[in-house]
Amino acid sequence: MFTQQDLANLIPVPAPDANKYSRGKCAVIAGSTPYPGAALLASWASQYMGAGYTEVFTAKVNEMLLQVRRPSLVVRSFDSCNPGYVIPVEHHGAVVAGPGFDVNDAVAHDLCVKAVKDVKHPLLLDGGALTIMATDEGRELILERAAMGRTTVLTPHHGEAARLIAISDITPDNLMDAAAQFAQAYQAIVVLKGPITVVSDGKRTEVFEGGTPALAKAGTGDVLAGIIGGLLAQGVEPFGASYLGVSLHADAAKIVADAMTEVSVCAEDVIEALPVAIKSYLELLD
Repeated sequence: MFTQQDLANLIPVPAPDANKYSRGKCAVIAGSTPYPGAALLASWASQYMGAGYTEVFTAKVNEMLLQVRRPSLVVRSFDSCNPGYVIPVEHHGAVVAGPGFDVNDAVAHDLCVKAVKDVKHPLLLDGGALTIMATDEGRELILERAAMGRTTVLTPHHGEAARLIAISDITPDNLMDAAAQFAQAYQAIVVLKGPITVVSDGKRTEVFEGGTPALAKAGTGDVLAGIIGGLLAQGVEPFGASYLGVSLHADAAKIVADAMTEVSVCAEDVIEALPVAIKSYLELLD
């Protein structure tokens, strides 16, 4: 079980001679036409989590909105995205794919499949990407990644998990068992989201019970994807990055809820509170 001190030690504090590339690149492939907010939230969260360079690929109609809201983002359209080449091989980095994907968007579907096939860096699949991969062919592609030694993190809520589990012949008895069997079936790290969140790589399983109903709002899952993606981009070990991301996400929501009540917390507020949550962990290292 992770202690707070363990988690604090995982936070990637930049070296004195760091630059934007040494701090890791997070490439976010997100936001079909109806869902620009998902792309914004995930990429913004990756920045606050410390990624040195965040590049987001989104539907062309969404580009201007993201550029205006977050000028520090590098924003490009889906048309210019070749997932296997968005991060140079020699750089730290990670790819987040799927927040705000419309499963009927043929371009998003194609990018998702290419990401699973071609991304060599850690790949986090969230949102619509999980539905796109919920086929026998999708599972085989994820297993092929594992066979090549490539890291995949899946972040489903219970509905998305049910679709993925349905094609993998597992019959779990409880949440821990479900996450472990799920991870084994896909040879991936699974973050099974809910009031109780379970993180498993199929061998090790950790339960996080510090959630809050303040996170039961649209967009908070996109924020979590960006937080974990930002940690992966900086080279944090994937299982630890996943659990730390879940913990920081919940702590940030609680910070906001203390000021605004659980009724009013929105995804944007969770991002804004993330630096305060990070600071509280880093103070344990003093």
